[in-house]
Amino acid sequence: MNDSRLTGFRLLLERIVEGDERAFSLLYDLFSDDLTKHILSKVSDAQVAEDILHDLFLSLWRNRHNMLDIESLPAYLYSSCRYLILAHYRTELKRANPMDLEHLDILDETVPLEERLHYRYIIDIVSNEIENLPDKCREVFKLSRSEFLSNKEIAQQLDISESTVEKHINKAIRRLRDVTKNFLLFF
Repeated sequence: MNDSRLTGFRLLLERIVEGDERAFSLLYDLFSDDLTKHILSKVSDAQVAEDILHDLFLSLWRNRHNMLDIESLPAYLYSSCRYLILAHYRTELKRANPMDLEHLDILDETVPLEERLHYRYIIDIVSNEIENLPDKCREVFKLSRSEFLSNKEIAQQLDISESTVEKHINKAIRRLRDVTKNFLLFF
């Protein structure tokens, strides 16, 4: 990106920090179409994409006093979109009725029996390994992966630090990787 464009964004950001709503509207006009296309490629729902875009710009406006810390405006906007998209999916997972993984393999009868049995075997290995984790590690991992709580929420609920939560989750993932390393799983 050339220096004049970076300078232009910098001047625009300075005006926004000062509360210039016209500059903010210009920022919206500059990026909204491309960001909407990007979001739509991830969520495939125009209303959700619009909501995510509006949440992004609302957050930008509310935190406009920190905007001069942004080094690359496009990178910042796309990165923010990514986090909002992930938050959307996290919320959707919490709202959805969680499907019992124990019975997932029998739902699709088009999958050959051998593959379903193999999948069932892997699910059993993972489930057993989760139950064999140390108590606190197992509790943290289940809150993270089954209840979809954030590390911060888990730390608050269990009265431990976020770094301890991360260590427990990483330990659990390492153990699950070890027991499934001969299978094609993505943890």
